[in-house]
Parts: sequence; C-alpha cells; structure tokens
Amino acid sequence: MSLESPNIPNEVSESSGSADFPVRGWWRVLYILFLIVVPVFSFVAVEAIKPEWQSGDREAYVALLMLPEAAVFFLTLIAYSVLCYLLLLLNADHFAKFFAVRLGIYTGVFLALQYTILLGVYLFSGVQSLAILLVWFLPLYLPKLKRLNFVKRILSYIRLWMIAVVLIVYVIIASFIREDSFIPVLLVFLGIVASGPFWSFLIAIRASAWLLEYHETNLTLPHGLGIAAWLAAYVSAWRFDILKMHELYAQLPPVPPDCYIATAAAHGHANFVGSKTVQLANGHLMQVNRQLQIFKSAELALLAVAPQVHKPLRNMYDFIGKPLARMIRYPLLADAAYLSLKPFEWIAESVLRLIIGDVQSYSTHIYTE
Repeated sequence: MSLESPNIPNEVSESSGSADFPVRGWWRVLYILFLIVVPVFSFVAVEAIKPEWQSGDREAYVALLMLPEAAVFFLTLIAYSVLCYLLLLLNADHFAKFFAVRLGIYTGVFLALQYTILLGVYLFSGVQSLAILLVWFLPLYLPKLKRLNFVKRILSYIRLWMIAVVLIVYVIIASFIREDSFIPVLLVFLGIVASGPFWSFLIAIRASAWLLEYHETNLTLPHGLGIAAWLAAYVSAWRFDILKMHELYAQLPPVPPDCYIATAAAHGHANFVGSKTVQLANGHLMQVNRQLQIFKSAELALLAVAPQVHKPLRNMYDFIGKPLARMIRYPLLADAAYLSLKPFEWIAESVLRLIIGDVQSYSTHIYTE
C-alpha cells in the first residue's frame, strides 16, 4: 500500500503552470525566514506577557498556556509542520508526494489557527483592541490596495526616512499631550507581534489547498494511522499544557509586585545592597533595602503631587521593568542592578529632601510596620 500521491497528468502540469507550488522565486527565501524566525520570536515574546501574580484574570491563564515550558509538546508539533513546509519550499514536486509531509502541512493549519485564537482571546479584550485586526489582515487586503493607481502614485513618493520622521514627530507630540496618545502605536506593535500565527495560518491553508488539489489521494489505512498518531500526540500536548499551566499559576505570588527592578536588586548580597527580610501587613516576607524604600517614597510623593505625570511614568516603568527584572536571577546580577540604580536613588533622595525634608524617618516606614 503506497504512501505516495499519484503523479500529476502532463497536460495539467504543462498548462499555464497552475500546478506549481504557490510560492516561487525570491518569495521562497522570505517564507523560509518567516517560518523560522516568527515562531521562535513569538514564543520568546510570550515571556513579556507572563502574569506577575495570581490575578485570576482570563488573560493570565491564556498567557501561561502559551509559555514555552507549558507548550513544549506543541513546540514539537509546530517544528514538524515547519519542517514539512520547508521541504516543500526546497522541492515541492518531490516532497509533496509523501503523505507524512502533506500531513505536516494540514496539521500546521490547525496549530496556527489554535494560537491565533489563543492570542485573540488574550488581546481582544475591548473595542480598541479590534484595531489590531487591521494589522492581522494585512496579507489579505494590502496586495489589492497596492494595485490601485492612486496608491501606486502615493507609494512612489514615500521614502523610508519620511516614515521615520513622522513617527519621531508623533512620539514627541504625543508625549506632551496625554499618555493615551500612545495607544495607537502600542496597538500596531502588538498587532505586528501577534499577527505571526495568523499569517502562518494563511500560509499553511494556501499550501494545503494546493496539496488537496494536485497531490491528495483517497484516505488509506497508513494515512489513517498517521492521522490517529498525530491526534494522540495533539491530545497529549493539550493535557500536558493545561496541567503545566495550573502548576505555573500556583507558583505565582498571590499579591502583585511593585518596584520590579529595585525589588530584584534588593535580592543581591545582603551585606552589599543593605537588604533585610521584613514581614508585610499581609504576612508575606519581602527583601527590602534603603534603595527600594527611597524609590517607593519618591513614587508616592509623585503620585500625590502630580498624578497626571505619575501615571504615564508608571506605565512605562511597568512595561520596561517586568522583562528586565526577570533577567536578574542571581545575586551578582542583583548587585550590578543595585549599583546601576544608585544615581537615580541619589536624585530621588535629593528631590524628596526638598519636598518633605526628613526623608530618613519617612522612608524607613515604607514596607514595614
């Protein structure tokens, strides 16, 4: 019982090249780069949305489902599908004959759709987030728009440096207006990052349509066994993913963190960073040093004096501080972070002396009873 698909009739293959693989020329190189880089970047980028505490939100559970340590078996299935597509890009006429390769393309459709749905559940939490769909659907409507005459004329006058200047001017103006002005830029960035699975879905479904039209045969026993084996692996991957998600969620702190980098820096060598273990009002233990107390005092003072300024600065610090704090996992790195924050500590303490005078007695009560 053969696993190979029948040859394409000569009259079909010789007529207008309709039986050729949909991706040709230099587009093959771009697709290869896309299929290798985007999956890796997407799973690395998931670390940026990893929840910091047991919030109970839907987004927290979805983010944990997509973490590489939870989706390790899905990564194997995705690698299988990517490998199959790369084989088609290298020699479609040869490798399309094998059902194992075709199965990898078909299953890639389901995997890409799965992560498209998961990212959609995570991102589309409001009406504003629907703007991300404009970026997701670029491969669908952008080629048609570029064929319009007036669009061609506009594009002929646009240069890369012009786009860069417009973006810089926008950021400068938006920073003086209000923090909400950055929302469109943030949405576009999130859309570009999160559109990878959807674009992979479009790529896989296009290849699947080509395989079904020109290379697919009737379902045979070996084909059925291959499908059954993949489905068993898929179900096992979901089981492991869900169990690991609950395990990772249980490991999260029950209360939200505060000063990300400064808190991580306080976990350096105690004699060097001057930290001590204190018990918070909720009963949890925390490493606290003078630097962390100064920064928290400065934040509370800014919140009281200029809340409009505090909010955008806090949002920016939350965005930058989370991934940086995750990198500070060892005492030596915490010591280095402590030293790098020293100039900012001195500035914050100087400003506090101008505002409240006795900084020492005020700040020492932060995080302590």
